[in-house]
Amino acid sequence: MASNHQLAVATHLLLVLAHIPAEYRNENGLVSSEVVAASVNTNPVVIRRVVAQLAGHGLVRSHSGKGGGLELGRPAGKITLLDVHTALSEPEVFAYKANLPSPRCPIGSKVIGVLSPVFEDVQTSVHKSLKKTTLADLVAQMG
Repeated sequence: MASNHQLAVATHLLLVLAHIPAEYRNENGLVSSEVVAASVNTNPVVIRRVVAQLAGHGLVRSHSGKGGGLELGRPAGKITLLDVHTALSEPEVFAYKANLPSPRCPIGSKVIGVLSPVFEDVQTSVHKSLKKTTLADLVAQMG
């Protein structure tokens, strides 16, 4: 089963924007996607893709041109991990594959009904936990 690392990458990106020292910022106090990419240890193109998703939800502002760069779209205390998760259109924590179980099978015909409530409980718990944690909370833990 593949893992989705987008939430970790997006959160790392936001932490860079919230907490990186002034010497990594340009004259306008903005951070380049190259600086973020170096911190995340990935290609700037990957960062730009994630920025586009986050910017679409007001979590990041991108300024182009000379002196351009990235900044938080709102204060770190107003960004929860659930906001980040939602901006990324993250799938459910657990989901069924595209081809559903066989309705002709005695197990396949019942498995979704048995697992769905469990999956929904997990999803609710994950969302509650993500909603409790703000970017500012994580910055505070970084010192």
